Amino acid sequence: MQESQIGPSDPVALDANASSRVRTFVQRRLQLIGSAGWVAGAHIAQQILRLASNVVLAWLLAPALLGTMLLINTLRTGGELLTDVGVGQSIVNNRRGIEPDFYNTAWTIQIVRGLLLFVLAMLLTVPIAHAYDNPQLLVLLPAVAPIFILTGLTSPARFLLQKQLQVRKLALFDLGTSLFGIVVQIGLALYTPTIWALVFGLLIGTAAPAAASFFLIDWRTHRLRWDKEAVKAILHFGKWIFLASLIYFLAMNFDRLYFADTISFAALGVYGIARTFADTIMQLFQRMGSLLIFPKVAASNQRGPDLQRAIRPMRLAVLCLVAVGLALGTAIADEFIFLFYDARYHEAGLFLTILLVGSWFGILATMADAMMMGVGKPSGVAFSNGGKLAVIAIALPFVLPRYGMNAALAIFVLAEAVRYAVLAWRKRGVGLSFLRQDAALTFMFFLLIFLFREASMLAGLTGGVDAWIAQARFAHE
Repeated sequence: MQESQIGPSDPVALDANASSRVRTFVQRRLQLIGSAGWVAGAHIAQQILRLASNVVLAWLLAPALLGTMLLINTLRTGGELLTDVGVGQSIVNNRRGIEPDFYNTAWTIQIVRGLLLFVLAMLLTVPIAHAYDNPQLLVLLPAVAPIFILTGLTSPARFLLQKQLQVRKLALFDLGTSLFGIVVQIGLALYTPTIWALVFGLLIGTAAPAAASFFLIDWRTHRLRWDKEAVKAILHFGKWIFLASLIYFLAMNFDRLYFADTISFAALGVYGIARTFADTIMQLFQRMGSLLIFPKVAASNQRGPDLQRAIRPMRLAVLCLVAVGLALGTAIADEFIFLFYDARYHEAGLFLTILLVGSWFGILATMADAMMMGVGKPSGVAFSNGGKLAVIAIALPFVLPRYGMNAALAIFVLAEAVRYAVLAWRKRGVGLSFLRQDAALTFMFFLLIFLFREASMLAGLTGGVDAWIAQARFAHE
């Protein structure tokens, strides 16, 4: 029997197969880099707009108004997270997610949840206003409550695009809606520099994206649906999402809720400025995690050490860039606040410096969150946020009255480190440990902060590390 002209041992065929695999590998890497570029680019543009609007609003509005709105937004976010059953994550994670029966069932659950939240917000208005001894909330909370209905009606199209990794479309949509919301809010603040500019800006800035979301996919596919199998799958996956979201909200927002009751609303507004900038960094990596890492890992057939080896080089490159950029931002954060904000907000300078140090551990934890979600282990996310919450809830009430605000913010750095440590331990169980890589990167990050700070002093931009020590002493006194 004659052998085939090009058999499996033919060197030409082997070379062709190898070349094909290399091309496929390179194409996938380039596609991933391109997707990451769209996520990062659009998010950076969004945050530049957001931070610019933050500066403008700080000049137009009194700190107490920003503090009041910070509390309202925290309560709103709490309502959404405390009832999160993983509707969007289920669409991304479940193989039936692209089926109309599945995503329409998820949408129906989301609508019911929004209506329930609206009713709950109305019922809790009086107790919340009394708890914070703020009569304004008796009017403001009902005015903001319709936002739950708007978010409930929002199309599940975003999650479908996320599942399909249509990052460019999502990034442009988010950028456009963010720009619209910012223009509306600044316009209202110019017209009426009161709390109502922020309230109506929030409502209009939510209603427009909710309506526009129906045009991300064919709007005619939207139907109220109740598929029992889909409901079961969503609630089964969502039980850990619910617990993770509950603990996440408390871990991420305990400070706002606690400070609103222990410091003035003006001081809360100053803290909110620093927190806004620190959160900007975290939100970028949360978006990269949810739009890239989570769906990519969920769709991959690799697990354990194979997945670790595939992720390691790209992860190292990204975190090296992050370490350099975040260290530079930390080194000059206080001078940035002094330059762009008036004297009412200058105390936010050192606040921001401390919070950015915590952001490093938060970024490491956020990337780990996305991996754990991708391998279907959301329990690790819940446990890590539980560790963070325990540190804050126990230490913050003890430290703040005795040692002041700066020492209290250092607790957040410790809490983020604990969150990361719990996730690192949980990741070892699924073969995704990066401890050596993270230890080296963390050492590099702190070394770069010191070098950048001293270099900025030599350049005449800052007062060096000594200026931080002096600011901390002055604040304590």
